[in-house]
Amino acid sequence: MALPVVVFLLSLIALAAASAPDCKELVKPFMPEDPKQVFGKWIYVMGAGDPKQYHKALESLKSSWIDLSPTSSDQTVTLRWGDHCFNRCITGEVNATISGIATTFRKNLSDHKGHILQTCSDCLLWTDTFRNGDVTGRYILQFTRTGKIDPKHVEIFKKQLGCLNFPDDYHSYDGKTGQQLSKNLQRQSFNSHRVEILPCEMSYLSAIVFRSSLFLDRIHKIQCTW
Repeated sequence: MALPVVVFLLSLIALAAASAPDCKELVKPFMPEDPKQVFGKWIYVMGAGDPKQYHKALESLKSSWIDLSPTSSDQTVTLRWGDHCFNRCITGEVNATISGIATTFRKNLSDHKGHILQTCSDCLLWTDTFRNGDVTGRYILQFTRTGKIDPKHVEIFKKQLGCLNFPDDYHSYDGKTGQQLSKNLQRQSFNSHRVEILPCEMSYLSAIVFRSSLFLDRIHKIQCTW
């Protein structure tokens, strides 16, 4: 009786292993058949960074969205973003170049290179590396159309983090904070001689301490809305 039981248990283990996606499948680059699948607005729901200081920087990100739109060139897309970070809303726009599965662009003095990974429907999973002089870092960022995600897809995301050696204590957006930044943000003054790049620098989630309060006044008037 013992042998049939052992064979049965081994069969169950083999079946479970066969049904569980391995890392090769989990981090497979995604190349949409129709580019329209990725165009439009996406809302950030969770992410992780590496090394540690960039991962921790995500704690300062209250909310974020991106918007991808086509251009006259098949190799170029326009990337717009809005981040509620460090109690202010920051928006921007940059053109990104597509070559094969890789997308590259330059933003805030950093050169970025990344690609889209396989993920759930109505989801966009982006990972990239960036370099600014001798400083390098990387991120993995999960977006959805609604800003919400099914728990079962969160579990898959956690496995993808492990496959790519990202920290497992991922950052997640609560779905509420920062959907509209107050118009009445109190003015803040900064030393005009001080320039500091904050660790919220990433592919499209970024914030800087600006040289002049004049530019800050302009930023305060922007609404960070979906």
